[in-house]
Amino acid sequence: MSENYQRIEALAAVIRESKGANQELLLEWLKRGLLEATENEFGTPQNIKVTWDQKTDDVHILALMLVVKEVETERAHLQINRRKARKYDPEADYGDEVGVPINFDDFGRSAINMFRKEFHTLERSAERDKVYEEYSDRIGQLIPRCVVQQVYRNRVNVRVAGQIEAIIPPEERARGERFEHGDTVLPVLVEVLSPESTEPQLVLSRATPILVKRLFEREAPEIDEGVVQIVAIAREAGVRTKIAVASNDIRVDAVGTFVGMKGMRVQSVMRELNGERIDIIPWTIDKKLLVTSALLPATVIRVVTEKRINHETEEEETIMIATVPDDEIGRAKGKGGHNVRLAGKLVGYRIEVEEKSLWENRQKWEDMLRVDISEFESVNDKLAERLTRAGFDSADTLFDSPLKEILEVQGVGPVKAKNILKEARVLIDTRKKDVELKKEEARNAVLEDEADGTCDTETAEE
Repeated sequence: MSENYQRIEALAAVIRESKGANQELLLEWLKRGLLEATENEFGTPQNIKVTWDQKTDDVHILALMLVVKEVETERAHLQINRRKARKYDPEADYGDEVGVPINFDDFGRSAINMFRKEFHTLERSAERDKVYEEYSDRIGQLIPRCVVQQVYRNRVNVRVAGQIEAIIPPEERARGERFEHGDTVLPVLVEVLSPESTEPQLVLSRATPILVKRLFEREAPEIDEGVVQIVAIAREAGVRTKIAVASNDIRVDAVGTFVGMKGMRVQSVMRELNGERIDIIPWTIDKKLLVTSALLPATVIRVVTEKRINHETEEEETIMIATVPDDEIGRAKGKGGHNVRLAGKLVGYRIEVEEKSLWENRQKWEDMLRVDISEFESVNDKLAERLTRAGFDSADTLFDSPLKEILEVQGVGPVKAKNILKEARVLIDTRKKDVELKKEEARNAVLEDEADGTCDTETAEE
């Protein structure tokens, strides 16, 4: 048996051995590979017929040749004379087609290599089609049985189920995770590339927040049952994750369900994430209360909401400002700011934290700017009481309200309202100047204290 024939037989054996594969498709690959090989060898492809005998599991490869009186030299691979044809079909006559077993000894090495290349290309294409069909609807799911094959330039190549190529790109790796050949990993499928792609088809992630969610689903059957749920999740992979959970049954404690008895459930998830810290807080639609829980372990004294213009996007955005004790500002922000950053992602707004002393100092100056209604010379005690009951207890509230509402107060006519607003403007301007002067005095006092401290230090050094 020739070496070439042995190569072809080895490939044909794939068909006989692939009991679970589509046999007709494999036969088509074999045929197409042979067509490429014959075209490469003879310039024109032969008419190939490939059959598979299911009874004997044998694969028959025939070239269909036309019976002619005289064979043309340049078409010897397509024609056969009647005498030779009747060796294969005793009733063959001119104009008939006869199946002649292919003589692989007639093929050169390049033709055989062409056949092998085409066959394997088709085989790989079909495999990729199958992978796409099987995994395209599994995006967001855990993918078990992943074994690391290679780590190259921070990109991890793995095999799924022992045969499917997949990758964990650098951006999908958790901070601090290290992989070596042979390690088993449990990632989430985030993308399935098209069969035409030359890259490994399955893109996996160890950094996505979905991984934390799926791991808890594995630990807590109450999630599948719909008793509890993860409403919001924020993650910095390898550092910390915050999840806000809720219960659909008043008898079930959502946080306790996720923590588990003696913390077993959350500890199991943390082990899978290589010790990544997980904060579990109760969900609430009250954003201020949610911020208070999200910034744990810091103690939040107050939360206010402000509208500001984002200088980068030039759009208005909502900022939530949380005030914490001075000695807990580091705890509230977290290392590198990760705690406040994750809390903001969980709540859905950017969060800023400030020290209590800073807020109290600012509040002191704001209180000094207030001009109480009782300070107006144009307003007597009775009118001041009526204005206060109507909500106009300061100069600022008068300016912030429509004139129509002020005129609704008993004893306030157009002329009176004009005089009150005029006096309010004078009082506000005067108070601002006084407060600015006091601020300047306070700043100078601080600078003098600092200068004195510097001089004392220099004197001590001398």
